[in-house]
Amino acid sequence: MALRLRRGTNAERQLITPAAGELIYTTDTKSLYVGDGTTAGGVVVQGSGGGASSLNDLNDVTLGSISDGQVLAWSSSDNYWTAVNPAGATLGNLNNHDDVIYPDGGPGWGQILIHDGSNFKVEQLKDSQIRLSIVGNNSSLLVDHDNNRLMGDVYGGDLYKLDGTQLVDTSTSTVKNMTIEAGDGTTAYNPTTKLFTGDIIGNFQGDIFDLGLRKVFDKATGQWLGDIQGDIFSSTDDSSKILDSFNAVFNGTVNGQLLGTMSGSVFGEDSSLLVDGINNKITGQVSTQLGVLAGNIKLTSATSKNTMFLEQNTESNVFTITTENTAGSIVLGRSSQVGGVTDTGNNRTLGVYNDAVTQGTTTIRTFHASDAGYGSTYGALRSRGTKAAPTAVQSGDQLGAYAAAGYNGTAYRASGGIRFLASAAPEANRIPTNIELYNSAANGDQTVVLQIAQTDSVASFSGAIQLKVVADDTARSAAVTTPAAGMIIFNSTGTKFQGYTGSAWVDLN
Repeated sequence: MALRLRRGTNAERQLITPAAGELIYTTDTKSLYVGDGTTAGGVVVQGSGGGASSLNDLNDVTLGSISDGQVLAWSSSDNYWTAVNPAGATLGNLNNHDDVIYPDGGPGWGQILIHDGSNFKVEQLKDSQIRLSIVGNNSSLLVDHDNNRLMGDVYGGDLYKLDGTQLVDTSTSTVKNMTIEAGDGTTAYNPTTKLFTGDIIGNFQGDIFDLGLRKVFDKATGQWLGDIQGDIFSSTDDSSKILDSFNAVFNGTVNGQLLGTMSGSVFGEDSSLLVDGINNKITGQVSTQLGVLAGNIKLTSATSKNTMFLEQNTESNVFTITTENTAGSIVLGRSSQVGGVTDTGNNRTLGVYNDAVTQGTTTIRTFHASDAGYGSTYGALRSRGTKAAPTAVQSGDQLGAYAAAGYNGTAYRASGGIRFLASAAPEANRIPTNIELYNSAANGDQTVVLQIAQTDSVASFSGAIQLKVVADDTARSAAVTTPAAGMIIFNSTGTKFQGYTGSAWVDLN
């Protein structure tokens, strides 16, 4: 009588743990296993006729020439297991892996796998999950993750304060609501009061107003409406005072037409005609300490062509126009200029002296009244060649600047300012221009702090950008009561840069 062993398929064998010495025969693989009491499915019986001693001895395995790192993969076309490289093995979909949590309906566009400490989860990448440094294509560091700094240039973006106020509009290359501070820490321009404080060196466009917002200079008519203080001295060697502003006395000589109330003619000791009563003209020189009173003084001559000048004298070569009344004004009723078209020297300047110490004092102001949408403009006109025969500017030419200087005990030295540089060749209707805010380095060279490029709408900072710093979330809420999307703040608790998404503050590092 034959001995019949416990039997079943190979899959059924793996589901039981046979007792020690118990034999199991698999009907599909024709193999014999013996139990040891602990091994699931038992241990295959080896030896003569007891089974294969290596993988290649199995009927459904054909290894061929194998290499390090290869794995067994089933070939459905050949109906056997064979050695292949891992890249040739199909691992299946991600949702077949135990450590991947898949969302219902599959992943969405742009989602990635993020490990939560236990499993990989399919999620959309969030700002708070970005913690990396960024390097440009020239290997320069653009974003320094370790030190929480932006190191590269900022292209194409506007600049806003934490309260949402726009400071830089790249679409119009405009700086808005920004205070300009001089090198000594004083305010050079106050955007709230729209006042410049200190001297203005160079050309300008627009009206000029005093602290009471009264127009001192009218750019439309070229008239000075405010007072000009100071004496006027002769340009001759005797330096005699022609106009004594303190005593309101005019001591100079008048050559030309003087209109006023007058009867008769006046002749000098040499019988020369000084005052022509018939034609109402003063033909001789006027020298007086009492001043000249007249409704209007007209200068006209076939040779001098309405020119008033001060001859050199030993006392002074300063020509002063002022009013005796402290509330009076000197009005220039037409466009005025310093120097002429043919002047080539560099000493044609306009100086304004003012010792007012009140903060916000405006030395030069323009008054402009119009129902149109345009306001006053300060301008500098620049060309190459000469003023009489100008030629086109070139890329890199400084077109104009507003500069500030301070006295260091020896001389006035540059501190900083704003300047305009041609950034490309002139075009038919414009000059492409970069706007630069600069200060002075220790050696006196100009160092650009902020540049706004007109050609590609670029704003770049040469130094670090200081954000609003709060102690914690409570202080942040008190400092920013109505946050808006896109705001950035620095929270010193946890040393975090935080951004407002439109509904909540999130950590950016």
